[in-house]
Amino acid sequence: MSSTWRPEHPQQFYAPGWHEDAKTPVVDGKYYDRATGEVRVADAAEYGGPPAVDIIVSSIHQDTVGCSTRAARPFPVEALLYHIMRVIHDGKLELDSLIATQYAIRVVLSHELTVDGFGDVADEMVNGIWKQEGEQAT
Repeated sequence: MSSTWRPEHPQQFYAPGWHEDAKTPVVDGKYYDRATGEVRVADAAEYGGPPAVDIIVSSIHQDTVGCSTRAARPFPVEALLYHIMRVIHDGKLELDSLIATQYAIRVVLSHELTVDGFGDVADEMVNGIWKQEGEQAT
């Protein structure tokens, strides 16, 4: 873990970025190159990977069938799932299906939304947890 890392949210945990080409974690700006056995300076783009939870929100409604959002978030899956279900409940959204594992959440909506409306809902699902103050299911 980076010695300078500090959580921005009470439920956030440390999740290293992953080196785009090497598909391995980046720690303190370096990654392990499996091909050479060397530790190298990270020079490629990074993406969020385990232990961060991969979230995909999509739609099967005819007006938004081509819409989807994907993000990785460094929170416990339970906190993310609780938040996402609150968005669905509060918005009275029609849900086609939901699948959750330790490192992944897949949400498929069937609610009638505009493309912009879908974008707003999906953004709230993947980013709204940052606005919460450590709320948990009771």
